[in-house]
Amino acid sequence: MDVNQVRFGNYSIGNSGVGARKSEGKEKQEVLPEAKNEGVKREISADEMFSAMNIAGLQNKAQININSRAEINPMDYLSEDRIKDIEAMMGKFESGVNQVADVIEAEFPNALSQQDKLALAANIYAAE
Repeated sequence: MDVNQVRFGNYSIGNSGVGARKSEGKEKQEVLPEAKNEGVKREISADEMFSAMNIAGLQNKAQININSRAEINPMDYLSEDRIKDIEAMMGKFESGVNQVADVIEAEFPNALSQQDKLALAANIYAAE
């Protein structure tokens, strides 16, 4: 029994070669240089390298399909009463954001651009 070995079904974590004998043939073999490529130098041009990189990049390229954006008609999804309710809520939201933006401008004059000031005001008003 090996304490350091963890088994999950047929799979194990740990040293899989515990108790295995080393083969004597591997120790006696010498690493010989390859005789075929001994005197041959293969030069690669920059164009070949960039071509290979281009092929590798095309394999990893994500396919992006851009659908044409059609404008959504709210009448297809909402009733006339619900559209009026949403427009009234947006009017209230815009007036609240403008009030908070006026307070920010009074406290920090010319510190923020109009876009940043309205974004900050919208975050503050939405959190209330």
